[in-house]
Amino acid sequence: MSTDFVTNPFGLPTDWKQSAYTSPVAAISSVLFENVESLFSYKTFSEPDLLDAALKKWSQKSSNNSYFEELELRAAAGLAPLGYARSQGGLSGIITPGYGLKYFLNNFRREVQNNGRFLFNVGALDYDDDADQVVADYITPLNVASQLGFPVVTPLSPQESKYTTVLTLALAKFGKELGAIHLFDGPNYAKSVLKVDETTDKSLLETLSKNVLSGSSFTEILDKFNEISPKRLHNFEYLGDEDAEVIFVTYGSLESEIFTDALKNSSSKVGLISIRIPLPFDVERFVAQIPSTARQIVVIGQSLDGAKPSYLKSQVSAALFYQGKTKIRVSEYIYKPSFIWSPSAVEQIINSFVPECTTKEIRDAQGFIFWAIDNSANADLSARLVHALSLVDGRDVTLRSKFDNNANGGVFQAQFVSLPSDQSIAVSNIDSASVAIVENPSILGTFNVASTVNPNGTVLIISEVPLKDKVISDKDTLMKEFKIPSTFLKQVVDKDIQVIFLDAEAIGDKEETKGRTLSFVLQAAFWKYAYGLSIAESVRRIWSSAGSDIELLAAVLSETITNAFEVGIFKISNDDLRKSFSKKDQNDSDEKTEEEEPTLPLFLSETCFKPNPREAEDYPEVETSDPLQIAKQLTFSEAYDVKRDLRPDLPVKNFVVKVKENRRVTPADYDRYIFHIEFDISGTDLKYGIGEALGIHSRNNEERVLEFLSNYGLNANEVILVPSKENYQILEARTVLQAFTENLDIFGKPPKRFYESLADFAVEEKDKKKLEDLVSAAGAAELKRFQDVEYYSYVDIFNLFPSAKPQLEDLVKIIAPLKRREYSIASSQRVHPNEIHLLIVVVDWIDNQGRKRYGQCSKYLSELPVGSELVVSVKPSVMKLPPSPKQPVIMSGLGTGLAPFKAIVEEKLWQKQQGHEIGEVYLFLGSRHKREEYLYGELWEAYKDAGIITHIGAAFSRDQPQKIYIQDRIRESLADLKKAMIDNEGSFYLCGPTWPVPDITKALQDIIAADAEEKGIKVDLNAAIEDLKEASRYILEVY
Repeated sequence: MSTDFVTNPFGLPTDWKQSAYTSPVAAISSVLFENVESLFSYKTFSEPDLLDAALKKWSQKSSNNSYFEELELRAAAGLAPLGYARSQGGLSGIITPGYGLKYFLNNFRREVQNNGRFLFNVGALDYDDDADQVVADYITPLNVASQLGFPVVTPLSPQESKYTTVLTLALAKFGKELGAIHLFDGPNYAKSVLKVDETTDKSLLETLSKNVLSGSSFTEILDKFNEISPKRLHNFEYLGDEDAEVIFVTYGSLESEIFTDALKNSSSKVGLISIRIPLPFDVERFVAQIPSTARQIVVIGQSLDGAKPSYLKSQVSAALFYQGKTKIRVSEYIYKPSFIWSPSAVEQIINSFVPECTTKEIRDAQGFIFWAIDNSANADLSARLVHALSLVDGRDVTLRSKFDNNANGGVFQAQFVSLPSDQSIAVSNIDSASVAIVENPSILGTFNVASTVNPNGTVLIISEVPLKDKVISDKDTLMKEFKIPSTFLKQVVDKDIQVIFLDAEAIGDKEETKGRTLSFVLQAAFWKYAYGLSIAESVRRIWSSAGSDIELLAAVLSETITNAFEVGIFKISNDDLRKSFSKKDQNDSDEKTEEEEPTLPLFLSETCFKPNPREAEDYPEVETSDPLQIAKQLTFSEAYDVKRDLRPDLPVKNFVVKVKENRRVTPADYDRYIFHIEFDISGTDLKYGIGEALGIHSRNNEERVLEFLSNYGLNANEVILVPSKENYQILEARTVLQAFTENLDIFGKPPKRFYESLADFAVEEKDKKKLEDLVSAAGAAELKRFQDVEYYSYVDIFNLFPSAKPQLEDLVKIIAPLKRREYSIASSQRVHPNEIHLLIVVVDWIDNQGRKRYGQCSKYLSELPVGSELVVSVKPSVMKLPPSPKQPVIMSGLGTGLAPFKAIVEEKLWQKQQGHEIGEVYLFLGSRHKREEYLYGELWEAYKDAGIITHIGAAFSRDQPQKIYIQDRIRESLADLKKAMIDNEGSFYLCGPTWPVPDITKALQDIIAADAEEKGIKVDLNAAIEDLKEASRYILEVY
């Protein structure tokens, strides 16, 4: 049975107009397909068609002239839709997982003019390496949306997802911005199945086009939509008591729906504000939702690290502050994207803030959980039960399926709920199932199945061990022969759970059932123990659900199930099981207690969207090649399907630039080597913005590389073939000299895993033992000495352990690649259209052997002569200028941290030359000595004389007896800075090393405090700083 059926027994809708049981993603896709003429879809990890399967199906069958293109997600994404829109115009749809949205940032931020408009349909989705699971990450796409200035709409439930899609379409089509973003829970909306009855009429968008002008404001479009649409979609949705004292605030498709379920029947003085439109965050409309009786707001905020205050809290705090609601206390429950939501989790969160609050379950809703090994022949059981439940009159059913590829070799779980058709429920994790079905008893040793079953509930277990003549109600028998954990059995007794075993051997198989006897019996057992149905009624449901998929006479099926029930169904006696727990060996008073069993997880971690692959893919190995063969392939490139690429090993868009100028800016006798370097970018099409960084793909010193290759016995001209990082089926060819010069960090510091790998290659026992000791717990201190005291490089380690000599093919696997090094760009492209400037300090130190060591990239750049070529790429940054040229800019930097400020000042010069009125520009800088390290000093003074820079506060800490630091210069201008920062809504930038951050932040707090004192108000200074950060008005670029 295919995975598609296992996870969705109803299949993809054959027509986009069809409305029945489907996934929310398919429902959203139906709106896109009907209203958008060109669609560009970017693939998702694990299941490439996760977000576009329905669109692909319809586009292949349809004749509506819609354009559909599927693309790989990579750096510099978005060029295809942008290019298409420039020529065709109109509205284009872009489907992408949330983790991919950042790849569109550069191209869309730089798109000044385009005939088209863009709707981004984004599933909040990523893989959390720490938690080792798929997560719904909203933070990353919201950050990108904020930088793009695009509005964001998020459905509060699947039932409104079609209308939120239409609203986002309207915002994209008629709004002032280049695009709009529809953001939803990616994993949940893609892998849930439920009845989505809401239908939208194409005329809704057509009616809007007649009533809304192109270039309308967000509010104008939203208000007109709500005037016309049968479904009202406001920025925020309030639920709860009119006199509520505690208000919970949620954002996220699942989060909002599951809190709504918990609080909609509550009689406590509690309210809920669900955020549908996080960007732009309408401060006035948010505060208008808060009852006058509110004394506390509890923000349910997602944070990537689980520690920092959430984006949502900063928005809520700012809204209350600006609207004068400072008496309302703001608390927060912070959760990471890996948090597993369930009704009991929500109840615990609510009760931690409002202990007296009572939540009520959905009336007459029954939850069921099916657990199976993911390659089981019976993995489709839940799908068949769900399909049968969907046919019950007056009832609806929901399904959520998951795969955990790590647990137990691969586990599949299906959670499904049957509920009255006039009710709805969030599709989340079930923690109180009426019936749980366990296809393999080993799962009981991996997950705490009993904890998710109701008291007096039922667990059905398939046993491959024959049960005849077994004492299955005895604890020892169950633990030793059936490997059932004692914790499961204890919970069975404590919760009086009914455990039913199905003996697979006794049930056997019949030729007529074609291998499906056990499945039929298990389905009948479900109907018996979940609903008390007779065998005859169970057969009718199995039969009606299977349709043409069953070729068995009902009478034969009924006989098969009846016989199986007689010989293959065994029930544990909880009374006998309880007695077996209380038994004590009268002959052994010193009986040992049972070994304590590990705590098992309640919920499965979704690590993938597919079963664990049982057959390993054949990955090409690293191999060497004859140079003559490579020459032949290059000569006849079309025949061999060979192409030349600039650094194909790098996943970013790269450019070749030339050194135009490279000069030291500190005296030759000064101990810090700081240099200014300029690159000629003529003809490269390289574009960069203010605050962005230039990624340098540096090279190792060729002389040192050749020396190593000679000593190691490697041929520099030999050709090596390495699988591409982008597509492992493609081999990239390069010479050994190329690989060790451009790709491998041979002179860098090896990580622990290198020592682990190298030990396998050691021939001499002493080398092998020493390497193994280094990576052991006992060798941690010695390994730290190797890495952080001696600074041993890969080359050093090969010299220390001469018998550990991997072959070339292994060397390229165990030596880490050279990493890109980013430097803040020190120029404005408006002023220097064909140049890019950097300001860099050469990192150096003396190691324990008295050798002078250098930072690889800074040393490489400092030695480049004029005319040298090198590979670079551009990295986006959070640093950007305020929206209005009139808004003041306050810059604070130490050492080479001044680089981006040169770019900002040049940009302000350009703005003034274009006739703009520019705001004040304050520059605070710090270094040790003015004579040696007043970096760009002449430029600053010239810009001040020209009226671009308002004030220079220079702190040279060692030029006078008393130390003067940058924060001291800031406090000297407190009154001016208060006006610039607070009254004129300026932005504050700090660049350079991390150590002054607390002092500079404290100086900024002094500015805020002075303003608050003047106005006679109290301000939470820490919260105010966080608000400034979230509003991109306090920007840190520190390292």
